Amino acid sequence: MAIIGNIGVSIPSDLYVSIRDGVYTISKRPDLVAETAVAIRKATMKLHMADLWKTDLVEVFYTIGSNEGAQGSFRYTLDLTLSTKFKLYRRISSIRQYTANQTGYELQLKELDADRLLDDYNIEDINYWYQAGQQISIRADRSLTQLKIVYFKYPNILPAEYDSWIARQFPDAVIEEAAASVFKSIGKDSEAQRLAQAFNENLAMLRITQV
Repeated sequence: MAIIGNIGVSIPSDLYVSIRDGVYTISKRPDLVAETAVAIRKATMKLHMADLWKTDLVEVFYTIGSNEGAQGSFRYTLDLTLSTKFKLYRRISSIRQYTANQTGYELQLKELDADRLLDDYNIEDINYWYQAGQQISIRADRSLTQLKIVYFKYPNILPAEYDSWIARQFPDAVIEEAAASVFKSIGKDSEAQRLAQAFNENLAMLRITQV
């Protein structure tokens, strides 16, 4: 499970406290502070990663610095490090050229797999992007100055900055999943299984909000 940010001692947000107290109410174990904190992080991430939720989309207008892109003889290249450019980055949804006065002829860059950049004739594709590790590489047939990048973000699971639309709109989904994890950690398998059965039902409710 990926942890977003550095977890330290700080005052938790009101949203985090409400979720934590909900878990304590069900588990009746407010002494299990560390176990509950881990359970909330895991439950929040699990629910967000269960689908590509439209509510997790972020739209960024990225201005390319003069020292970032390079125009070669046949193509323009740009490499961006995801972890430093896009907060709470999970995955890209779309990348397109952006101009102040939209003409309708702006490039819509397509995604390719890093190992499939050449076609059957061993010719490199054009106007595409691919991801390799924590870097996205863009190749275009023209110079670019600004991009419209839409990406899915992770929730912020730091207690002091805790932010999750699922936790706000459907707190019981996070609370039940986290409480199930707490019960599992202390050997109360029947209670854990009973609460875990609500996961699919909660997912169904979440998906209705995305229609």
